[in-house]
Amino acid sequence: MAAAWLYREPVDLGNELATIEPWRIEGLCVPPARLLRLLITLPLAHRVIRTVNRLGDDLLYWGGVAKFALELLAKQRFLPGLAGDNGSMRAVWLPVLDGPEDSARFDAYAHAMPPACRALLPERDARGDASILRPDAVLQSFLRSLVDAAVREWGFEKDGRPARLASAAHSAAASVSSVWWQSLGKDPDIRVPQAKTAEIGRFYQSWKNWTYKAKSESGSSFRLCFRLEPPAYEPESDHPTAAHWTLRFFLQAIDDPSLLVPAEEVWRERGDVLSYLNRRFDNPQEKLLEGLGIAAELCPAIRRSLKNQSPESTTLTDQEAFHFLREVARLLEGAGFGVMIPPWWNTPDTRLRVRAVLRANGDGQGPGTLNMNSIVSYDWEMALGDETLSREEFERLAALKTPLVQVRGRWVLLQPDQIESVVAFWEKHRGRGTLQLRDALSLALGAQDELDGLQVSEVQLDASLKDVLSRLTRKNQMELLAAPAGFVGELRPYQTQGLSWLAFMRRWGFGACLADDMGLGKTIQAIALVLHEQQHWPESAPTLVVCPTSLVGNWQREVARFAPGLKTVVHHGTGRAEGSAFVEQALASDLVISTYGLVRRDLQDLVQVRWANVIIDEAQNIKNPATKQARATRRLQADFRLALTGTPVENRLSELWSIMAFLNPGYLGSRASFRREFSAPIERFQDAQAAERLRKLVRPFVLRRLKNDPAVIRDLPDKFEQKILCNLTREQATLYEAIVQSGMSALSGEERAAGMQRRGMVLAMLTRLKQVCNHPALFLGDGSSIGQRSGKLNRLTEMLEEILEVGERALIFTQYAQMGFLLQSHLRDTFGQEVLFLHGGTPQRQRDRMLERFQEQADAPMVFVLSLKAGGTGLNLMRANHVFHYDRWWNPAVENQATDRAYRIGQSRDVQVHKLMCISTLEERIDALIESKRELADAVIGQGDNWVTELTTDELYDLVSLRSEASEAE
Repeated sequence: MAAAWLYREPVDLGNELATIEPWRIEGLCVPPARLLRLLITLPLAHRVIRTVNRLGDDLLYWGGVAKFALELLAKQRFLPGLAGDNGSMRAVWLPVLDGPEDSARFDAYAHAMPPACRALLPERDARGDASILRPDAVLQSFLRSLVDAAVREWGFEKDGRPARLASAAHSAAASVSSVWWQSLGKDPDIRVPQAKTAEIGRFYQSWKNWTYKAKSESGSSFRLCFRLEPPAYEPESDHPTAAHWTLRFFLQAIDDPSLLVPAEEVWRERGDVLSYLNRRFDNPQEKLLEGLGIAAELCPAIRRSLKNQSPESTTLTDQEAFHFLREVARLLEGAGFGVMIPPWWNTPDTRLRVRAVLRANGDGQGPGTLNMNSIVSYDWEMALGDETLSREEFERLAALKTPLVQVRGRWVLLQPDQIESVVAFWEKHRGRGTLQLRDALSLALGAQDELDGLQVSEVQLDASLKDVLSRLTRKNQMELLAAPAGFVGELRPYQTQGLSWLAFMRRWGFGACLADDMGLGKTIQAIALVLHEQQHWPESAPTLVVCPTSLVGNWQREVARFAPGLKTVVHHGTGRAEGSAFVEQALASDLVISTYGLVRRDLQDLVQVRWANVIIDEAQNIKNPATKQARATRRLQADFRLALTGTPVENRLSELWSIMAFLNPGYLGSRASFRREFSAPIERFQDAQAAERLRKLVRPFVLRRLKNDPAVIRDLPDKFEQKILCNLTREQATLYEAIVQSGMSALSGEERAAGMQRRGMVLAMLTRLKQVCNHPALFLGDGSSIGQRSGKLNRLTEMLEEILEVGERALIFTQYAQMGFLLQSHLRDTFGQEVLFLHGGTPQRQRDRMLERFQEQADAPMVFVLSLKAGGTGLNLMRANHVFHYDRWWNPAVENQATDRAYRIGQSRDVQVHKLMCISTLEERIDALIESKRELADAVIGQGDNWVTELTTDELYDLVSLRSEASEAE
């Protein structure tokens, strides 16, 4: 694989004459199919790979040729063929290069072949002379080997039979042609009884004539063309008795496919030249007969026509016509013939499908009486094309036992496997029945393209269901509501729209996810919804709010500010009510605020109340559906469920399933079916169709607006992000390199270790490297002095000095609590002023005092250090207009949430976001990967946090290795 010049040092020969000497090297014999997979996966765009220093020109060349072979395969530019002589034959698949573009590329590759690709020991003739292999011969052999191996491996069933073409094999048992066809599978050798050896020679000559004539056709200005015509329609009968299809023969101008010369015109001409519509056709009868002779090898019906002296057409039965449409037409086109088939064959509406008609049960179902568990009546209708079939009509057509049938003047396809599916479908569904509304909506929104093996072509809804679906999918057409009585303040236009949408979802009992961008006031809209319900249904049950512990105080303050009339209870702390006392307390209140942890611990008390609404804030806290916390939350009883989150999908689609399972249980199916239908296709294979189906399903239940949309908000100041590149100190660089070397050495010896063991080793190494980038004292944990030991901390200190001089405030986020203590101590000593630090261990009362001081008091500290997990969500810290990310998180959504503690509604100054990272280290490369992940969340596609642990050892080395420019010059 490495270039040849890597193996020897150049030698100065002086005045000696250079000669070319034989040079034997060791090689590997790789099966062609395996070689193709290797070549198309190698990073050939990059000549340098760490393990081999440099790729050789020959490997780069063969990689390009492999891509060319893959394109030919994708375009189905290959045909069955033969290799060998009369005594020994092999069935092969040959690449087809008869197009001008493919031929030009072949010639270009042959011309560009590096000499190393032909550096083989040449064969010598009888006189002992050697001849070097020609580039085109080597290239053709290589292409043929790749194409033949790939078609055999990818295009055949496990038993070696062609996956789609097996039915085209000749039926004569043990004939050479049928054995040849079967040998196009896994075993290429053609074996026939000894008595048939003479037939091998005839078949080989016949095949050579066919290929020779097919190739000679390419130089002509016209070719043989076939047009399949269905029987004439008989209005008295949907399926004419003894009807025959007609395959007509034409000569077709290659440069003008619409110019067709009927075969009868060809036979009518007695000379060697035919003039037709001002075009000249030389030797037309000879060309027509030659073409028919070649095509007869592929189509028995054409062979029958050759019994006539002047064949003009041939007839086909229904079965033959179906076989022609499904198999033969494609083979003829591949051989260079023109083929014209009825246009309806390639349209999807010629297949058997089912259509659903859905109706809401009861008269005038209205708000409050229809929800996801409501029962909906359905009628299933069978359709062929656009025509609805009764069961009697279907049974009559099925009794014809032919795949092509006429339905009211239109030809459609009725395949045997579909007939079986229909029979099973009717037995299962009996034509009509009931299903839950969640399943009805899933059908109507296109979640199921197929049902029990049949395509679902259409879902028709009655007026009430159509109205509900229309409102769900057209949120901007919602009737706008006024701010409810008791609301103190003013709702922005987009918040009024959000309240109106939530009220609609509440009235119809559909669980909703308000996924507005961080800082757009999701809490305010939820509070307005509770007031709206109180205004219209004053006797309704209380509302339960579930949030992280860090947001309990924030909810209290927001309710007191915007809805002071609501009777609010906080179910938290050691003195909280329990048992019947809790039920009594909850029923006497309007709003109960609790935490995720207490939902799990106090579930038996919480389920004793049938809540009017359950609102979960920062809903990503239930993103793992298997946790006790998520399972407990799903058990809460409520008339309406609302999830608030700025990041409905942080990493994996299972998070979205978990939130939707809370909002509308069963709507997205089971976890296993969701993983099969959506997670695996989207996350592993980037299946765009699956992603679009999922978007259609989820969109009606999710409302998301972004701050950068001018239609949402016009008075929010700008946000400026900058990346601050810092050098490592010499101490940091030494520690960093030592960790990389020891970590990679350990991993190199653990390539075959169990997955969890290797992942743990990778994550441990990455954590140490990130700690070193922060500060050596964080990694060492020895309580040593802070000093000037961290390039990142030095740069942070310089920038804060400028910020504090102009009287501005700053938030500093770090994912390590211990780093937060180091920052607090260092900045307090450096600037001689108090520095706040909020982390996961901060008691609730102290946390609330910190937030109130920073946001409200005139003499509040200017710098606030927060751990990313404890302070990155739900807090309003708009007094700061500088946000520092001291270290980088794996997930851009988490960083955005932290940034939006300052960049949110109410901020009056531009916000400066500073992302610190050490140059040419793991941190800088993580930043590039973070940028690439942003697009995934927007397309409801997630890769998860574990991507880094799945890297190969070489890829991991490229991620963490230290570049020379990382360290400060000293």
